Amino acid sequence: MNFLKLVAAAATVFAMSGSANAALLVSSTAHGNTVANYTEAGLVSFDLDLMNFNGARLNFVLEETDLNGPLSMNALVRNLTGMLLPKFNVGLTGISFASAGSVAAGFGTIGSVSNSATNAKITFAQGEPSEFYFGNPLGNAGQFDWVLDTTGMQAGDRFSITAQVPEPASLALVLPLLAGLVAARRRQRG
Repeated sequence: MNFLKLVAAAATVFAMSGSANAALLVSSTAHGNTVANYTEAGLVSFDLDLMNFNGARLNFVLEETDLNGPLSMNALVRNLTGMLLPKFNVGLTGISFASAGSVAAGFGTIGSVSNSATNAKITFAQGEPSEFYFGNPLGNAGQFDWVLDTTGMQAGDRFSITAQVPEPASLALVLPLLAGLVAARRRQRG
């Protein structure tokens, strides 16, 4: 019995030591979407599976080791909605971008990427049917992560990342309207 307690205690210490050396994801609001966190020391990394176009907000706390060098950021965003993804925004609160990184489409084509200190806007030329890579989550040659500016920040400081399709409510209202117009036109012909 004591051996099992020792193993459980060692596993707890090991798990806690792993989480103490990276920006901690303390909460997220995914609005029906799924977030998988792969953050480690010096890297904020996550997958976002979009079941709808409401996006997600991820809240982090900086750890001491995140301040030892650049804090890289990447994400793999999968479009599981069945609709083409027209645009996507990545917004920051409490931290800013130090430098822009790569954005690569999985199957579609990137139309444009623009960014400010706290926002990156991605437009897809024809809409993205499957997935895209913000930064270099897969470690591909020629792609690179976005870098977050931690200048003046301390361990314990909080920041948030909002990843979303701009104006999802407008898109949700327009699609049924278009479907209704198509159905009305078919009734007039038939």
